[in-house]
Amino acid sequence: MKLRTLLVGAVAGLVMTACGGGGSAEDATRSFAKAMADGDCEKALGMAIDDAKSNVEGSMDSGCEPYDSEIKKVECQEDGETATCTCEETRGVMGDMTFNYDLKKVEGEWKVSKYAKDMNMDLGGGDSAE
Repeated sequence: MKLRTLLVGAVAGLVMTACGGGGSAEDATRSFAKAMADGDCEKALGMAIDDAKSNVEGSMDSGCEPYDSEIKKVECQEDGETATCTCEETRGVMGDMTFNYDLKKVEGEWKVSKYAKDMNMDLGGGDSAE
């Protein structure tokens, strides 16, 4: 009986994290980025507000196709009810990319309010010989 209770609790925790904004801004950013990569725009839409919601709706209008993505690192700076996060990921043939996310707490859950590709990228074309 104890094992069953433990399993039910673990599954409930996973479902809440997967469907909601997670416990931290980092969790929410990771979940949102994964939903978009998986082509699950309905899930991403539930985690989005403001400009991010409009962007997800635009993705839905264009088919919301999944893409290869491996999240390497997510770092967030939380400030009360807001947070800014950077997410480094590798996207298939496009390679390494960094995205900036703005989040807000809505009814206790982190929601993505804005996201965009970091345009401060190295355009040098590879390793430099120093």
